[in-house]
Amino acid sequence: MCDPRVVLRVLSLLGLCFVVLIGGVSPAFADKVGAFVRDDPASQMAHLDLASLPDRGEAKTSAYIRYWVEARGAASEALTVDTLPIDSPGWRTLKAPYLNAGFRTEIYWLALPLQNTSKRPVSFILDVGYGLLDSLELTLIHEETGAQQRFTAGDKRPYTERSVDYPNFAFPLQLEPQATYQVYLRVDTTSSMQVPVNLWDPVQFAEVRYKEALFFGVLIGMILIMAVYNLFLFVALRDLSYLYFSFCLTGYVLVEMVLSSTAFAYLWPESVIWNDHALVVSSNLALAGLAMFAIQFLNMRAAAPRGWRLLMIQCAFCVVLALLAFTLPYQRMIMLTAVNVVAVPMTGYIIGIILWKRGFIAARYFSIAFTCFVGSSTIFVLSKFGILPRNFFTEYSIHVGAVSVVALLSFALADRVNREKVEKESAQQSAIENLEKYRLLYENSLEGMFRIDEKGRVLAVNPAFAKTMGVNSEEELLAQVSSLDGLVPADSQAKATIRKELETQGHLFGYEVQCRRLDGSEFWAALFARVLRHPATREFFVEGSLVDITEKKMNEEQLHFLARHDPLTRLLNRTEMERRLKRAIAQAHEGKARHVFLFLDLDQFKVVNDTCGHRAGDELLRQLAHLFQRHLRSRDALARLGGDEFAILFEHCRVDNAVEIAEALRQEVTEYRFCWNEKVFRVGASIGIVAITPESKSMDEVLSQADIACYAAKDAGRNQVVVHTEAREDLSKRQNDMELVVILREAIRDNRLCLHFQRIFPCGESRDGGERLEVLVRLSHEGGIMMPGSFLPVAERYNLIVELDCWVVEHCLAWLEANPERTLQMAQININLSGQTISNADAMGRLLKLLDRNSGVADKVCFEITEHAAITNMTETSHFVRTLRSRGIRFSLDDFGSGFSSYSHLKHLPVTSLKIDGSFVRDINTDPFDLAMVKSITDIAHTMGLAVVAEFVENQAILDTLNQLGIDFVQGYHLHQPEPLV
Repeated sequence: MCDPRVVLRVLSLLGLCFVVLIGGVSPAFADKVGAFVRDDPASQMAHLDLASLPDRGEAKTSAYIRYWVEARGAASEALTVDTLPIDSPGWRTLKAPYLNAGFRTEIYWLALPLQNTSKRPVSFILDVGYGLLDSLELTLIHEETGAQQRFTAGDKRPYTERSVDYPNFAFPLQLEPQATYQVYLRVDTTSSMQVPVNLWDPVQFAEVRYKEALFFGVLIGMILIMAVYNLFLFVALRDLSYLYFSFCLTGYVLVEMVLSSTAFAYLWPESVIWNDHALVVSSNLALAGLAMFAIQFLNMRAAAPRGWRLLMIQCAFCVVLALLAFTLPYQRMIMLTAVNVVAVPMTGYIIGIILWKRGFIAARYFSIAFTCFVGSSTIFVLSKFGILPRNFFTEYSIHVGAVSVVALLSFALADRVNREKVEKESAQQSAIENLEKYRLLYENSLEGMFRIDEKGRVLAVNPAFAKTMGVNSEEELLAQVSSLDGLVPADSQAKATIRKELETQGHLFGYEVQCRRLDGSEFWAALFARVLRHPATREFFVEGSLVDITEKKMNEEQLHFLARHDPLTRLLNRTEMERRLKRAIAQAHEGKARHVFLFLDLDQFKVVNDTCGHRAGDELLRQLAHLFQRHLRSRDALARLGGDEFAILFEHCRVDNAVEIAEALRQEVTEYRFCWNEKVFRVGASIGIVAITPESKSMDEVLSQADIACYAAKDAGRNQVVVHTEAREDLSKRQNDMELVVILREAIRDNRLCLHFQRIFPCGESRDGGERLEVLVRLSHEGGIMMPGSFLPVAERYNLIVELDCWVVEHCLAWLEANPERTLQMAQININLSGQTISNADAMGRLLKLLDRNSGVADKVCFEITEHAAITNMTETSHFVRTLRSRGIRFSLDDFGSGFSSYSHLKHLPVTSLKIDGSFVRDINTDPFDLAMVKSITDIAHTMGLAVVAEFVENQAILDTLNQLGIDFVQGYHLHQPEPLV
C-alpha cells in the first residue's frame, strides 16, 4: 500500500514540474516545431483546386498551407500582406493536420494558394475551428489582377463584427471562374497557438455546425440540469457535498461555453474584456468547487488530514488565480490554469485511491471518475502546450472526461445516498431493538420511572414506581390518582422549587425531597427529571425517575448526630462544644451577651473502672449525664469532652448563678450512689468555672483557664468549685505552667531543644583511658536558653517528660553515629532518665528500637536514674535496668543519698556506679556530717564494686578532699563549664 506521505509529497512537486514545463519545456519544444512541419524553402506549393471540392463537402488544407513566424518586437513587426517576404526560405509547410505551436509570443502567418478551374464562381467558408484566438486578419488576393478581399476577426473584437454568425471564426470567400488566389492569414494570440483551417461548402458547413451546436447544447443543458438538481438536493438535505458539486458543474458549463465560444456568442457578445478572462475565472472556480466537493464527499478532514490540507491549499490557489485574472498577463494566467486542470484532479484522484485501499467505500466511484478526468485533462493540457498535436482525440478528450466525471460522480452521490438509506434502515432496526430493550429495562427497573404532562397529570409509570407509591401496578395507581400533586413531592414549597429548577435548567439531578405514598406515609426520595418535547404533538412533558433513599437519609441523620454528639452519653461532643464556645466568645466580643463556661472532672472515677471494668464506668457516665441534664436550661449546652471530663456552656448567665448551679451539681454527684454487682461507689466532681467576657481572647484560652481552675480544685482537696480569676496566685502559676507545657510540646515537635555536655574527670589514681561526658538538655525559646530547672518539673507534672527523654536519647545516639572519631575515643556518655520513663512500658519499647537502630554506639551509653525514682518503683526499675543491661547499656544511680534509702536496695539494682547528691559535696569541707556521708557512701559502693562519682565540684578545696576520700570520678563548674554538643 502506498505511503500517503510519499504520495502527497509527489503531488506537491507536480505543480513545480508544470511551472518548469511552462517556462522551459513548452517554448523549447515549440522551437523544434520541425517535428510537426518540414522546411521547403525552394518549393512552390500547388494550388488547392476548389472546383474539385465535393458537393456539400469539406476540403482539408494541411497539405497546402505554409506558415511564417514573425518575431514580436523585431523589424518585421510592421509586416503587412504587402510587405510579407513571400519567397523567403523561412516559410515552412505542415506535416501535422493542423498548426499547434502551444503558448507562444510570436505572430504566425499562414499562406494557402487556391484556384478555381471551373467555369463558374465558387463560394466556400474558410473555417478556423478554435475560438480563443485574439486577432485574425485574412486577406484573399487575386493573383492575376491583384484584387484583395480583407476580413478581420478574433475574440478581442466584439462578436457582432464577425462576418459569419458562428462561435468560432468563419470567413465567406468567393472565387471567380478559372482564377488563382492566395490566402494570407495573420494570427496573433496570447492563448495557445492552435489554428485548425478547413474549407467548407456553405450548406454542408451550416449542417455540420448545427449538429455540433445541438450536441453541445444538449450536453451543456444536461450538465446544467444536474447542477440545478444537486442544488435542490442541498436545499433539501443540507449536505454541502451537493452544493459544491452543483457549483463545480455550473463552473464546468461555463468553461464548455467559453471553450466553444458559445458564451461569447450568446452571453456577452459585446464584452471583449470579460470574454478575454472568462476562461481563467470559470476554470479556476470550477476546480475550486471540485476540490471542495472532494474534501466534503470523502470527509478528508477526518479521513486524510494531510490530503485535506493539500486540497485546501490548491482550492485557495484556484480562488486567487480567479481573482487575479484581470491583473496578471493572460498567457501566464492561462498556463497556470492549465496546470491546475491537471494538478487538482490528480490530487483528488490519488487521495481517493488511498482511501479506497483503506476500505473507505465512498471513494470507489470517486476514484474511477477521477481516473477518466485526470487522463483526459492531461491530454487536453498537453495539446494546449503544443506537446501533442491538435486532433479530434486531443481536442474532445476533455469533454469526454468531463462527461465521465459528471456521470460517475453522480453515481458516487447516488451510491452514498443508497448506503445512507441502508444505514438508516439498519439504524431503524437497531432503534426498534433498543426500544424493546428499553421496554424491558423500563418494566424491570428497580428505579421508579414516570412521565407526566405540564400540569402534573400522570402519563405513564413503571411497576417499580407503582410499588414505591404503595400499589402493585400502573393501572391500580391511575385508578386512585390522576396526578402526582401532593405525592411527589409531598409539600408545596418543594414543588415550587422543583418547577423553578425545571423551567430554568430543563433538568433535575438527584434532588432529595420528601414524598408521600398513597396510604399517607412519607418517605425520602432522590428525584431525577428532565423536560422533553413530544416529537408529534410538540407539547412539553416531564420524564424522570425516583429512588427511595429513606434508609440512606436515616443513616445520614445518624452520622450527622454522631458527628456532633458523644455516642456513649448522647451528649454533645468536644467538636460541637468548641463550635458553640467560639460562637459564644464572638457574641461576647460584640457586646451582645455574657456567658459562663464550666469544666467538670470526676474524682475517683478510675476506682470504678479498675474495680468493675469499663462497662461499669460507661454506665456511671450515662447515669451522671442524665443527672446533669436535670439541672440545665434548654439553652445551655452540655458536652462530654472525653473520659470522665464534662463541660457546660451557660449562655446569657452571670457567674454567681453559674456557681450556684455548679455547687448543686457537685453536691448531687457527691450524694449519688452508684451500684454495680452488689458494690456501691461514691464519686466527686472537681469543677472549674470561667466567665466569657469581651476580654476573653480565644477558645483555647477559655479552655485552658477552665482546665487550670479545675486542677486548682483538685489541688485544693478535690470535690471543689473554683472560679478562675486573674488575682489568684495559684491559678496564675498554673497558667504559666500550662503555657510552658505548650512551649515545651512545640519545642519537642520542632526540634528546638538543644544538647549540652559536661565532662566527667577521673579523680586520684582512677584512669580508664577514655573521655566521659554527661548530656544536659536546654530549651531554646525567644532567642534565649532556658535551663532544665525551669521546664523539667513542668514536663514531669504534665506527662511530657517521657517524650523529652526519648528526644534526648534519639539525638544523642545520632550525634554519636555522626562523630565516629570522637565516639571511638570515648569511654562513656551519661544520659538522664526520669522515673516516668522507667515505669512506662511504651517508653522502654521506643528506647530499645533506638538502641537497636544505633547498635554500633549503644555500648557507650550509661543511663542515669535518680535514687528516688528507683526506690519508688523498685520492681519496674529493676525490670527496666535488667532488660537494657542485656543490650550492653550501663546504669548509674544519680543523686544517691538524698533519699536516705537503705543500702540494701543496691543489691537488687544492677548499676555500675553511684553519683553522690551534690548537696553533700558542696559543703563537704564545712559540714562534718556531709563529709561522713560522702565517706560512708564511697566505702559501701567500693565494697559492692561500684564506681563513685561526685558532682558539684566548685573549687579546688573540694577536689582535694574528694581525692583523699578515694572518689573515682568528679564533675563540676570548677572543672568544666557545660558547652553545646556539636
